[in-house]
Amino acid sequence: MYSLFSSDVRQLNSLYNRPQFSFVFLYGRYGTGKTRLVREFCREKRTLFFSTPEATPDRQLQTFHHEVIRCLKPSKIPAAFANWEQAFSCVSDLSFTHRTVLVLDEFQRLIQNVPDFLDALTHAVHHIFPSGKVFLILTCSAPAYAKKLMEAPVTPPFDAITARACLDSVPFYTCQPHLSAYTPAEQAVLYGITGGLPANLERLDQNRTARENILELFFYPDAPLLFAPQTYLHTELREISTYNQLLEIIANGCTRLADIAAAARTGTNKCAKYLSTLIELGILRKEFPAIGDLQKKVRYVFSDQMLRFWYRFIYPNTSGILSGDGARIYEEEVLPHMHTYLLPVFEILCAAYLERLADTGQTPFVYHHTGAWWCGGTKREPFFRIPLVASDAAHTVLGTCHCDHAPAGISCLEDLMRPLEPFGDKKRYCCIFSASGFTPDLKEAAAEKDNVWLIDLEDITA
Repeated sequence: MYSLFSSDVRQLNSLYNRPQFSFVFLYGRYGTGKTRLVREFCREKRTLFFSTPEATPDRQLQTFHHEVIRCLKPSKIPAAFANWEQAFSCVSDLSFTHRTVLVLDEFQRLIQNVPDFLDALTHAVHHIFPSGKVFLILTCSAPAYAKKLMEAPVTPPFDAITARACLDSVPFYTCQPHLSAYTPAEQAVLYGITGGLPANLERLDQNRTARENILELFFYPDAPLLFAPQTYLHTELREISTYNQLLEIIANGCTRLADIAAAARTGTNKCAKYLSTLIELGILRKEFPAIGDLQKKVRYVFSDQMLRFWYRFIYPNTSGILSGDGARIYEEEVLPHMHTYLLPVFEILCAAYLERLADTGQTPFVYHHTGAWWCGGTKREPFFRIPLVASDAAHTVLGTCHCDHAPAGISCLEDLMRPLEPFGDKKRYCCIFSASGFTPDLKEAAAEKDNVWLIDLEDITA
């Protein structure tokens, strides 16, 4: 059976097969499959998997003692642990004869709730575990917190990490085996509404149509993703009603701090603090222009396209879905706006396509990353945005993404050819992506130029 984690499991196994102590740190927002990856790796291995409970420090230590006995089955039952240093010493002793995987799932909760835990873990990593055959894995669902731990100077015990990885949404090309039963347009929609997250992708049933899958995931009273975002936010945040308001505002297209604060009827400083918290959780991110004045033009956008879908369509319709009206809501209130929702998803797919072309030497100059660029948005100057920009000193690729029902027309090319100050002196290549084909006049204009590429959705999903 195809697994989204096959390559990751192979890398972990290569470390596991070395006899010495190894320390692996996996982090990423919820739904990225950290726990699933660890479970696949630990299959048929001697493992103590400890998922940190919401409990007092004493109760957490008692629970760990119980898991040592249950999972490692020592010939002599150890006495109750007085502290975490004793607990780690016991695990190390039990690993002398059998390689042992110790997983501390969501370990940050232990650091936050147990005053002496970090000191005990540091001592174990540097002085206790290396004498045995422990394979230590820490997981964390707070990406910003995890990244701070990695910032120089790295504080112990994270200075002893053997390998680390930030798990994110799965790239579109990686998860295509899960989507191959559907049309290119359906693949893009399903990738978006699952957020490209392994936990959600694996809920898709290829024996169902795309519509049936979407209804099953979100629009029935017992749908698995109907309340999933709220469940997660309740575990991480207070004042959840305020966060819900801000996320709904952004999901409906408001991206500038001043506009978000105005829509929420709150001060910009207070609003910025809430948004920073959502960024720390990996729910939002700041988008900066690829070129030019970065700080003044920041936009707040969703990192997780599933959450954008949820706050745009599910959150305001929860009552109707619970009353059994979900299918009608989907047909009448979601489908007519699906192309609008799909545009940022389509931009993600197009950016990945351009980067793959560059990686395989199929572009006129070398680049490794694409970003967006925009200007305007004032009373004097209308907002204008180019979603795909890649540049070097002498060249630039400017790309636009057309996601309407009608074919892309000549105006798309005219937008990319207009005089733009940051790109004026560079050799310009224009790339037009379309989910619904191209008009004859655009095809004719592109054929007359050697710097215009027309790429449709079938090319991206091929």
